[in-house]
Amino acid sequence: MMYDVSPLTHIRHTNPEKALEKACKDFEAIFIHQLLKSMGKTVSEGILDAGLADEIYKDMLYMNIASSVAQSGGLGLSEILSEYIRTDGTQEHATRFLPGDRISTSE
Repeated sequence: MMYDVSPLTHIRHTNPEKALEKACKDFEAIFIHQLLKSMGKTVSEGILDAGLADEIYKDMLYMNIASSVAQSGGLGLSEILSEYIRTDGTQEHATRFLPGDRISTSE
């Protein structure tokens, strides 16, 4: 998962579409990570004590799960976000779709 956006600067100049896709997938991974962290607070402690090691392990686990889910299509948030950005948020170009639907980038 990427939190530093400086590598996107180079990609943006060479391949803007790939940069948009990567930024949207990274955003989705961060969003999923936050969901998992919130849900994790509702679960009992587990095999480790409630110390720093347990927090670090859980955070790393949530980051890996979030990254995997986002890269595999995840919640569909990255597709929705990238479509919205491509159309500049204008309603006349935006299409309604459900997560998992294929989005055509050609008009």
